[in-house]
Amino acid sequence: KQWYQRRVRGSHDGQYFATITGDNLSIYTTPSMKLLNKKLNVQNIRDFVWCPCENWIAYWQSENKNIPARVTIMALPSCEPIASKNLFSVTNIEIFWQNSGNYLAVKVDRIVRNRESENVFEIFRLREKDVPVENFEIKNKVLSLSWDPKGPRFALIQGDQGRTDVSFYRIGEKIAQIGKTLVNKKCNTIKWSPLGQYCVLAGLNNFAFDGMLEFWDVGSDTPTLMESGEHFMVTHLAWDPTGRYVCSSNSYGGHSVENGYFMWSFQGTKLYETSLEGFVQFQWRPRPPSLLTEAHLKEIKKNMKSYARDFEIKDKLSKSKASKELIEKRRRVYDEYMAYRKRKDQELKALRLQYEEVRSDSVEEEYVEEVVEFFIKEEVEAAENKE
Repeated sequence: KQWYQRRVRGSHDGQYFATITGDNLSIYTTPSMKLLNKKLNVQNIRDFVWCPCENWIAYWQSENKNIPARVTIMALPSCEPIASKNLFSVTNIEIFWQNSGNYLAVKVDRIVRNRESENVFEIFRLREKDVPVENFEIKNKVLSLSWDPKGPRFALIQGDQGRTDVSFYRIGEKIAQIGKTLVNKKCNTIKWSPLGQYCVLAGLNNFAFDGMLEFWDVGSDTPTLMESGEHFMVTHLAWDPTGRYVCSSNSYGGHSVENGYFMWSFQGTKLYETSLEGFVQFQWRPRPPSLLTEAHLKEIKKNMKSYARDFEIKDKLSKSKASKELIEKRRRVYDEYMAYRKRKDQELKALRLQYEEVRSDSVEEEYVEEVVEFFIKEEVEAAENKE
């Protein structure tokens, strides 16, 4: 319990784990469980978050008198800062890493003069030179931020639990909104495909949202609603590692009735559903990391059209081979039938010859020809005298 309260968290590869003890950030190595260097004295440290793919750690410190709040990103094992930013009038900070480690979003809650709160976001571009930081302000209350795992996009849910709006943003030279804000959406969660571009807007653990699910494509300049569905009392969403399927489930821990799960395609087509009494949890089988490097993956995507043509040719050859086999099978059956018919015709012809031979060997009947004459009538006519 004491370690849990200290927020013990491990790095993505299990090489390090860290915890907060007072004003110290203690980082340990595995498997030795020894401190990495010494405890780092970080005054007023409030929270830290590990990068999902690199041994980087981001933490923030609250304000103390004239010392501003501060967000720092530090690399291990050197413990050298990669980037940092001072922030003022801060009431709370939340840190959101992108799965690829390309970006870090810092949500800053602060109080303005009229005592109203505002949300300011600081976006760190970790892969660019000198780690530039860009900020933008959101007037409405922001409930959550979710990153596209692969692309330079993120989504915000704004409003309150009764009425929520959703906005998508793209990071280019500047941060720009993608299309218009989606208003009055029944959602409190956005789940992105592991491959990016596609996401599901869902209202989890909330009867007011009626279990609405919306499947969106955010790959173009305007978000496109592909399909919408419903899974009443849905409690969890889980994408499969390939990004082709989504499972929505209603677990026994959330509700005691209508437990089970639905299977959807990434486009929102319901493929399967089942009810399971006492259903608790659904998990996809994890897939090992790809053997291809990022450079190879980019090359494949770049030349995808040429690869697609090659696959189409192979598919046609495969289909033609299958057609050829089918034709040969039909021809073989036809030839067998014709041979059978010819054989039966010959047998029938032989039977007819045997029958004719039997008839020819039988006793021939003798016929006697008799001529009978009958007297019918006699007529006498006088001869004319021609003198």
